Amino acid sequence: MTTPVLPEGGPTPAATARDADTLRVAFVGEVDHGKSTLLGRLLLDTGSVTTDRLEVPVADGGLAFLLDGLTEERADLFTLDTASAVLETGSRRYVLIDVPGHAELLVNMATGASRAEAAVIVVDCRERAAEQTRRHMRVLAMMGVTAVVCAITKMDLADWAEAEFHTAARQVAALADEIGLTLVAAVPVSAMTGDNVTAPGTRLPWYAGRPLLDTLADLTPWGDGGAPLRVEAQDVVEGRVLARVLSGELRTGDRLVAPGEDARTALRIERFGEPPQESAATGDNIGLVLSGPPCAPGTLLAPPDRRPLRGDRWRVRVLCTAEDGFAEGARCTLRRAGADLTGRIARVERHWDSARRAPAATDRGPVRFSEVAELTVLLDRPADGDDVRVCAPLGRFMLTDGSVRILGLGIVDEIAGEDRR
Repeated sequence: MTTPVLPEGGPTPAATARDADTLRVAFVGEVDHGKSTLLGRLLLDTGSVTTDRLEVPVADGGLAFLLDGLTEERADLFTLDTASAVLETGSRRYVLIDVPGHAELLVNMATGASRAEAAVIVVDCRERAAEQTRRHMRVLAMMGVTAVVCAITKMDLADWAEAEFHTAARQVAALADEIGLTLVAAVPVSAMTGDNVTAPGTRLPWYAGRPLLDTLADLTPWGDGGAPLRVEAQDVVEGRVLARVLSGELRTGDRLVAPGEDARTALRIERFGEPPQESAATGDNIGLVLSGPPCAPGTLLAPPDRRPLRGDRWRVRVLCTAEDGFAEGARCTLRRAGADLTGRIARVERHWDSARRAPAATDRGPVRFSEVAELTVLLDRPADGDDVRVCAPLGRFMLTDGSVRILGLGIVDEIAGEDRR
């Protein structure tokens, strides 16, 4: 069963899945491989968008503009817009994120990937996975987005040829295996005719699998169910801490500790407009009554026996999105959930083309646009953090020069150095 697709941030339907049941899915791929048309078909065929929303007829490519006309959303930390929409099925809420395929819009692509928990890789069955697709797949893996489905598109233009599908699917599967992505399924589709997008295609009798929409149910974010509890305090109002659960599950009675402070007990968990809750899950915004004094906004709370890492020497990987790049020795700020961490780029360990494998050799030269770099960042003071594979909200960040200039998007690989906890 499907219910209407809504622009993200728009009116909330009466029966809405909790944020914890939401999966953010980025649609990535080469320019003109059919990504926007596929998203438009998903919106149209779920019955959420009526044909009168189409400014251009479907036969003339109108599906490609449907999502653009619904909404543009500003990301939590980042300043660049990406188009997105919400689709709800009987069991899950999906945020579909349209990621641009143009090379010059790499920062938009990385921004979209940084907000996603899973992805659909869109590949034209005739052209296969070209350089930009390989780059997107590597960026997904770097950002910790490892659960993917591949949509092999434009099957109608290949006369529904089984051989074309299998050749493209094998290529993507080999790439996914090399990069470390979990390819759940490869699905042949035609966004123009709608075959195999939300319902089985009548022109694909040789395909025994499920339509694309059904395969999304098999996408499971990395670390789902096993992430440690992380709670970020955002404000204090009338003795209640307004907080967001970044990962894990919080239950009434849990003990929580912040750096340099005594442990507190979670006495009551509240959600706006609802009775007190026994628990809260990843993504929930809550009111929290704690024992002891309230904690300051920005405080990161965690279980005493499973604290985040803490130190001032961070080993990170960054996708450079600055046209003039950056170099060793530069001052920098790591912007992430709840905090801006200042420091300097102490060392460039190596850097390479983001569409290629990492080289073995060290290279401490300037980092150029679209390259991935391994860096050692020395913070001005120790800070808490997590490896991106442990807690994505604390393991992802935006790198700036300390002002408004964005240097890139990155992840945390290792935290060491002085711990003054």
